[in-house]
Amino acid sequence: MVDILISGGPVMIPLGMLSLVALAIVMERLWVLRRANYLKSDQVSALSQRLAIREYKDALKFCRRHPGPFTELVYVLIENRTAPYDELKEILEDSGRRQLLGLQRGLGALATIVAGAPLLGLLGTVLGMISIFRVVAGAGSGITDQLAAGISQALITTATGLIIAIPLLFLHSFLEARAVGILTEIEAQMVDFLHLVRRPDAEEPGEGQ
Repeated sequence: MVDILISGGPVMIPLGMLSLVALAIVMERLWVLRRANYLKSDQVSALSQRLAIREYKDALKFCRRHPGPFTELVYVLIENRTAPYDELKEILEDSGRRQLLGLQRGLGALATIVAGAPLLGLLGTVLGMISIFRVVAGAGSGITDQLAAGISQALITTATGLIIAIPLLFLHSFLEARAVGILTEIEAQMVDFLHLVRRPDAEEPGEGQ
């Protein structure tokens, strides 16, 4: 296997580095993007109880003690609870988009690797073909071995680029869908909290601070 990788030529070095970076991103995102990290039942219950009895100060303190996408959105909701309904929804949507960017951290780099790995493989193919043409032009002794080396480099780099890019393409889609799914669940909970805060029997602005 090592000999095969070496025969791929210098392009194998950046391909190897990209594969390591991609592996690190995937492992980190798989660990971070777990529902239990963001929508914890104890936090939902604690905040729900506080909002139900309109303990907004205590709820804000709770959000500051437990930072995260969910509690940050709850914080925004409480801070802007007296705003007009449509304006409040827009504020929450803007905040949600910012939280999504945090959940998708690293996925942009992963997408770049998905696009770049096949191009590097293609570059290796071109370099291998150049090597073949040089051998043919020289037509000296040992031409068979040199042709084999050039063809090997061309095929190995192409295959390596595709081997890196294809699984990463699916992993990127999976991780992006997971990030969106987590935020969707958070937003669904936020709708419940929004109705709780803006329920008809809620206090008038300025009370229950």
